[in-house]
Amino acid sequence: MRLIQTISMAATIAAALAAPASAETVTATGSLIMKDKYGTSEAWGRTLKLPEGGKVVRVMDGTYGFSILDAKGDAIADFLLPQEAVGLELAAGEYTLSPYVCARHRHHHVEVTVEY
Repeated sequence: MRLIQTISMAATIAAALAAPASAETVTATGSLIMKDKYGTSEAWGRTLKLPEGGKVVRVMDGTYGFSILDAKGDAIADFLLPQEAVGLELAAGEYTLSPYVCARHRHHHVEVTVEY
């Protein structure tokens, strides 16, 4: 009986050691409202802060596409179809999301999750 318990415990420990370490995720958001009547716009969101390189694993919304901007405000990637961003690899750093709007719908939102 004791031998079976020891073997069982050894198997459990071996399985735990063989399991990959769980990755961390971070989610960023971006929203944009165009106010045509006044010729103004309003943008806000939560920046994407990556302590190390990562990969985009999920995109929500972004119906008309979006851009990912680096800390200087330069576009590093543009997507017309939001799901094309899945799999994009990003270096460590801080990024901002800028959703596109269409002529009719002047308010849009995008949410991107990165695993690192």
